[in-house]
Formats: sequence, structure tokens, C-alpha cells
Amino acid sequence: MLKLIFLFFFSYILGSIPFALLVALPQGIDPRKEGSRNPGATNVARLLGKKWGIVTFLGDSLKGVLALFIAFLLLDKISYSEEFILAGTAFFAVLGHLFSVFLKFRGGKGVATTIGVFLILTPKAMFICLGIFFIAVFLSNYVSVGSLLATALLPLTIFLTGYSSEYILCSFLLAILIWIKHKDNIKRLLRGEEKTWKKVKR
Repeated sequence: MLKLIFLFFFSYILGSIPFALLVALPQGIDPRKEGSRNPGATNVARLLGKKWGIVTFLGDSLKGVLALFIAFLLLDKISYSEEFILAGTAFFAVLGHLFSVFLKFRGGKGVATTIGVFLILTPKAMFICLGIFFIAVFLSNYVSVGSLLATALLPLTIFLTGYSSEYILCSFLLAILIWIKHKDNIKRLLRGEEKTWKKVKR
């Protein structure tokens, strides 16, 4: 039990690392105060350009991957099912991004870290949802539309591609949290005021 608690706690701390700030602050930009004021890859891309947005996205994705790598190493040392351990690790890594201990329990929208963990846990389902994401962003020009649609369909896609119930439950809970985090985006979309993913002029 103690090893499982430690793993989940470490996953949360790892997920809490704010890569948007690590990328943007050295360049004199605080993504919490400019653009959409969200410490995530989309806002960094808007403020600093696609290159830095990609760097932020990779950092936020890979911290979830690293948490799962550590979980894989500990599987035979923790007396719970593999699916439960990995789903819990994924959940707490994304939870750390959403409510970062380093940002006074505020954080990003959780999409990049969710992509990272489910590319490892449910690759077939995640690739389908990534396709949905890119099509939605291409057609709407809004990253938030792609994120909302893809995360909403992820639990169903995981179910249809035959993965375990633990992964379905994890994705369902994360989808709810991600939609809650996107509440302001949803309001702006309904008012026609949502910002596109493109870089703003400074």
C-alpha cells in the first residue's frame, strides 16, 4: 500500500511541473498573465510561436510518460492489478498538471499530459482521438474544440478498442476534469470570442 501511495504521489508531483513556465519565463513571458493566461502549450505557441509551443507540449506529455515508466518498473513490487496501478498513475500525473502544487493548485488544461499517458496505455484509441483532434482543429481553427471533442470521445474509443475498464474509468474522470477546466473556453466559444491557436502580434 505504501509503495502505491508513494507512486501516485510522485506521479502527481511529476505532473505538477509547469513546463509552460520553464519555457516562457526565461524569455520574459509569463503565460499566466498574457494571452489566454493558461500555462499550457497552446498559449505558449500563441505567445512565443509554434516551436516553443511544441517544446511545451512535449514536456507536458513526457512527464506523464515518465510517471508510467516508473510505474512499469514497480509493477512486480506492488500487489495490485497492473491496470489499476497504471490507470492510477496516469490519473495522478494528469491531476498534477491540472492542479499543480507549484502553481498554488492551479494549472493547465491537462490535454498534453492526457495524450502522453494514453499513447502508452491505449495507443489505438489515442491515435483515433488524435485524428479527431486534428480534424476538429483544422475545421474550426480552435484548439479548444479539438481538445473538448477528443477528450469526450476518448472513453468510448477506449471501450470500442477493447482496453480495460480501469482505463475507461480513468479517461472518463479525466474528461470531466478537462471539460471543467475548459469552462471559460466553452463560454467564449458560445459567445464567438474564443481565440485561435495562432500567434498574437506583439
